[in-house]
This record gives sequence, C-alpha cells and structure tokens, in this order.
Amino acid sequence: MNTKRSIMLGVFIVVTLGVVLSRFYLNVQDEHWDEKSKAVEKAYEKSIMTKATNVDFFYGDEPLQIVYGEDKLGQGVIVWVSDKDTHTEMTADAVTEDQVRETMLKKDADFEIERVIPGKLGQEYVWEVFYKKQEDSGTRYFYDYYKFKDGSYLDTYRLSLH
Repeated sequence: MNTKRSIMLGVFIVVTLGVVLSRFYLNVQDEHWDEKSKAVEKAYEKSIMTKATNVDFFYGDEPLQIVYGEDKLGQGVIVWVSDKDTHTEMTADAVTEDQVRETMLKKDADFEIERVIPGKLGQEYVWEVFYKKQEDSGTRYFYDYYKFKDGSYLDTYRLSLH
C-alpha cells in the first residue's frame, strides 16, 4: 500500500508541475503572440498582403515587426510594421535572403552567419546580417547591412569581443 501511495503522489506532483509550467509558458508567450497578431492585422489593413506566413522582430532605431506573406495573386510581399507606419515591398523587386548570404560568403567564408532578416537602417530598408567570426583574441560579432532592393553594401557594425 505504501508503494502505491508513493507512486500516486509522484504522478500527482509531476502532473501538477506540468500544468503549472505550461500555464507559466503560455502567460510569458502571450504578449509575444499578441504583438505578432497585431502586426499581421496592421499589415492586412495597410498593405496589399492577404496571407501572412511569418513574423520577425527587428530592433534598430525603432522596433519593427517584419511580416512575410503574399498578395491576392500569390506574389511574395514583405511588410515592415512600426507604431508610426507600414512599408511594403514585393519580394520579386528585391534581392533574396539567399543572394545576401552568397554575397557574404564571397566577402569572407571564415565566419558563421547567425541570421539574415529585413530591417531598417536610418531611412533605408535593408537586409541585416548578424554573424560571428573567430579572431585571435576571441569571438567577435558583426552586423552587415545591404540595401533591400539591390543588395548593395551599406555598412558594418562591429561589436566588442565576446
């Protein structure tokens, strides 16, 4: 009888812990999901986007939500959503993420790309490439910026050693 009680108590504790942790996770993520939903709604209202497929977050001079999707003809669209305004670009009119990655590899193959996302640098809509490179003194992180439309190089921000 004692073993059966211990097993039941253990199962109760595990189930209770699972419920509590799942509720905590949902509460923490709720605000993040709400921001994504609001960005998609704004993209639908203020652009030609009719179907959203993904939302990324960009933190530059101002926080942006980058909404990827399609118009009613199924053509690729990217919408930059901020508190102030929205900006829309057709993916066919710009260089692709893969092309930006190729440009980076031609520049120097001795680094590891962490992510490539659309963003905004000053008044320019850009591709932001975040990458790291191993140097003699340690690992250094960089941000490279390329014009969204034609992929031309704009700037590199070099972070301190990590």
